[in-house]
Amino acid sequence: MFQGTIPGPMRSIVRETADGWPRGPVYVPCCGNFTIERSVAGMGFALHSSDVSIYTSAVGRWLTRQPVGIQLREESRDELGWLADSLDDGVGTVATLMLGTRFLASVGREGLWHERVVRSYREQWEAKHAETVERLCGSDVELASYEVEDVRSWLQKVPRDAPVCSFPPSYGGGYEKLYEPLEAHFTWDAPEYEPLSDDDVVSVLGAITDRPYWLTASNHDVPELHPYLRGVIKATPRAAPFYVYASQARTRIVAPRQPIEPVKVPRLREGDELVGPLTLSLLKPGQFNALRSRYLNPKIAPGAANLAAAVKDGDGRLLGVFAMAPSTYTPDEAYLLSDFAVAPTDYPRLSKLIVLAATSAEAQLLCQRAFSRRIRRVATTAFSNNPVSMKYRGLLRLHKRSPSNEDGWKFQLQYQGAMGQHTLAEALQMWAKRWGAQTTKTGV
Repeated sequence: MFQGTIPGPMRSIVRETADGWPRGPVYVPCCGNFTIERSVAGMGFALHSSDVSIYTSAVGRWLTRQPVGIQLREESRDELGWLADSLDDGVGTVATLMLGTRFLASVGREGLWHERVVRSYREQWEAKHAETVERLCGSDVELASYEVEDVRSWLQKVPRDAPVCSFPPSYGGGYEKLYEPLEAHFTWDAPEYEPLSDDDVVSVLGAITDRPYWLTASNHDVPELHPYLRGVIKATPRAAPFYVYASQARTRIVAPRQPIEPVKVPRLREGDELVGPLTLSLLKPGQFNALRSRYLNPKIAPGAANLAAAVKDGDGRLLGVFAMAPSTYTPDEAYLLSDFAVAPTDYPRLSKLIVLAATSAEAQLLCQRAFSRRIRRVATTAFSNNPVSMKYRGLLRLHKRSPSNEDGWKFQLQYQGAMGQHTLAEALQMWAKRWGAQTTKTGV
């Protein structure tokens, strides 16, 4: 029901740790999506929460039987006047904002996809809104108080001996960006405060820990809190780790399990001649994990793929693998999670052939079937110590270069390109001509 970004294991840790706290008031600054409150519901605590976002304040005020105080902006009434009857200054307004987080970003934007999203919500609004209201009314979360106040000032009011539990924003400006679409179309008595910078986030962690009972978590590894490090959680292979700090708690590491299945397909070896035609074969998750662990650079964090495919030559030998997922923000785009060639072989540029196969018309069809949407483009991220990726150079367009936030790499490179502009047969011919594989047989 509520938006949630904290992994399930974290909620279990919160509940287990809180079980050792004295019953009474517990204070939750930066309460965000009320993950902590949901985790300790029914344990006998009087929960006092605070935050500054429009979304959280709507929920918090409703949970404490305060008027929500949020109205549709006058300039948005032409486009969103159909929401007016749902704004009752109570649970109806909360339900409207919750649903709004899913479609308001598309309001006023050009493109058929954005238009369809808004039209779909408008046509189904009455049913969706009623269902959300019903789910909200069934919530077991109870708050003793909620205040719209910045964490830095609110923490100064918290009694020194009371437990504090909080997951501050991982990065400065995180909440402000998340709720921009709501702020664009709704008005409320928003507080004045300075957004947290990355340095402020770390200092807030220090303020939380200055008491007998506390628990916090962050994507930041804070050296000053190492004596209190109680766990490291990675919900998915590519997810940023959560570092769990607490005054008292069990120590643990939580990481995703990666199933492994053997892959009995023969591989192209040194001395083997690559022959056409190329073919694609879908891989099971365990097979993809096995090949990835064998051939992918271990410094590259793996991701969960929606589709993984093996690229084979005319003799059925494995040349390489690519894996795709639907793009989060661009409807007609596939995200290339992984692409790698087998090694060693006599073909130093074999990885370029895998990229060409991953952008072929045959790969496009596989993606469209797997994602149930039309795919026209592909995007990927490369980490490198060089300002360009030699593997993608000449095949995809460098869209953005920025300093890497991954250890061991200097640059994070964003690449984009068209998909489906060539067949597998054309990909093999192009690769053989441009990258010196003169002995390659096309099989045509």
